[in-house]
Amino acid sequence: MWTDSELDQALADQPAGPVFSPEARARALAALRAADAAPAERGGKGWWLAAAAAVAAVTGVSATFLSGGPAPQASAAAVQSLERASGGSADVQKVEPGQYFYIATHSWSLTAAETRTGKNLDAMVEHLDEEWIPANRSDVWLRRGGYTGKHTWLIGSDAIVKAEGDGGLFEPVKQTEERGPCGDWGGRQTPELGGSPDDGKPCDQRMGDWYEPTPRFIAQLPTDPAELYDKLKADARNGKGDMLKMAAAVLASGDASREIRSTVYRALTLMPGLDVTDNAATVDGQRGVALGADDQTLRQEIVIDPATGRYIGERLVLLADGTGFWQGLKPGTVVESTSVRTGVAAKIGVAPR
Repeated sequence: MWTDSELDQALADQPAGPVFSPEARARALAALRAADAAPAERGGKGWWLAAAAAVAAVTGVSATFLSGGPAPQASAAAVQSLERASGGSADVQKVEPGQYFYIATHSWSLTAAETRTGKNLDAMVEHLDEEWIPANRSDVWLRRGGYTGKHTWLIGSDAIVKAEGDGGLFEPVKQTEERGPCGDWGGRQTPELGGSPDDGKPCDQRMGDWYEPTPRFIAQLPTDPAELYDKLKADARNGKGDMLKMAAAVLASGDASREIRSTVYRALTLMPGLDVTDNAATVDGQRGVALGADDQTLRQEIVIDPATGRYIGERLVLLADGTGFWQGLKPGTVVESTSVRTGVAAKIGVAPR
């Protein structure tokens, strides 16, 4: 029979992370007492692993972290969502020869200016960009999109702009279309000062980076969650926000296998301060769970569907009263929002249904 002190020791020996409530402790004790008749020897390794697994089952601690790996540092709610997502059933969209990986990026971003009389103007403007990437990456790619002309006001109005001007707030509506092999929109890239290390290389030899991951880049990512987290942390220039955006780019890629996606989600459980910020986040009509990390002024979020492991998009949220570029905006204002939809297209320039 388990005693209270034995249960307390079992809980204490779990990795740091989720906080065990009195209710969770009571459930754990009940479960372990029910399993007390198991044949494993009380003093042996088998007994301890069985006990630890039982504690994990009722407290939400993943068995992944009971085998010597690092403890999760994200909140209990974030760990639970990420662990679900890591086992998600969403299939990787396989692109056959002659087909195209299709990705549509729908974004709203803040733009700010002043009228002729010094009144603040803040509006969210809409961009829609589509890309067709051929199965043979050396073939011609297509990118189409730009500013749609749509906007929503945070501070200001169409009437004020009509009377006092927009101060350059709105760019001209411009939809562009670019084509090029291997995504070289202006023709074959050549090495030049300030260019990319991939400039001039054959398509299949390009490494890419976190923000534009190629098959080679994804293939060289660590397969161990702790090592992948360390790489994210080392490569991020601006802390946790960058880490989330870098992870998101891999999750959105058509070259990321289910195993890679799972490793990314498990790596994010190791991020201190990562928490669920919205259990019902809606981005462009797609609903998921938002997980975010903040720098006291802004909070970067990614939105995922934990049930399937599908990446939905990202948001940037203001956390303090706005100053400078953010002047007049209140805490909680979403200042950037991006959703991603992917699929396999049979023909370049035609979105899949």
